[in-house]
Amino acid sequence: MTQSICKQIKPSTERLTVAQIKRALQQCTPVMLESAPQHRDAAVALILRDSAYGEKHSPELLLIQRAKHPNDPWSGNLSFPGGKIDPEDSCAYAAAVRETLEEVDMRLCAEQCLGQMDDIYAARVRVRVSGFVFNVPASYTWVQGNYEVQRHFWVSLSHFLHPRHHAMQCIDWHGEKSEVPSFFIDPDAPPLWGLTYRFVRQLLRHCGINLKMAHN
Repeated sequence: MTQSICKQIKPSTERLTVAQIKRALQQCTPVMLESAPQHRDAAVALILRDSAYGEKHSPELLLIQRAKHPNDPWSGNLSFPGGKIDPEDSCAYAAAVRETLEEVDMRLCAEQCLGQMDDIYAARVRVRVSGFVFNVPASYTWVQGNYEVQRHFWVSLSHFLHPRHHAMQCIDWHGEKSEVPSFFIDPDAPPLWGLTYRFVRQLLRHCGINLKMAHN
């Protein structure tokens, strides 16, 4: 394996704490969607790292940019570590933990899990996705991406709190252009959109934050 390229997005002074997120998730009962006909099942890990800038700043969320591959429908896009649930996985949580270890060489445990998100059906691929939120210490600075990962970003949650970073944007989905809600990470990164973006906005909603698009 080779180490993926990393970029860290510096936070603002606005703050959303791990304690707030954990409390919000514990107060919610995750919506478990039924598996739709011809849908696959998948699971992802939303990994929050304690801020490298200290306790006065929001935790940082791990995003990976998937390596370009003709058989990967999300090729080149930003996503969370995760993938399909295999027959040997005991549950969606086990799949999220296994895929995280395989993709970014990060070993997660139950003590680090803050809670589960509502399931989401992907809009363009027939898949039902479960999401699990984890918290890791600031010492987790090493992310070793496998062949599926081009590079990774640690993005402060405070960065997501600014409406100006949220906007409608035209994207190319395998030759088909569409205007979709998206989030600006960094000039060097593709826009965050689709299922991953929906999970981010869901996490913010659980914490009582409802952001509008800067442009419609």
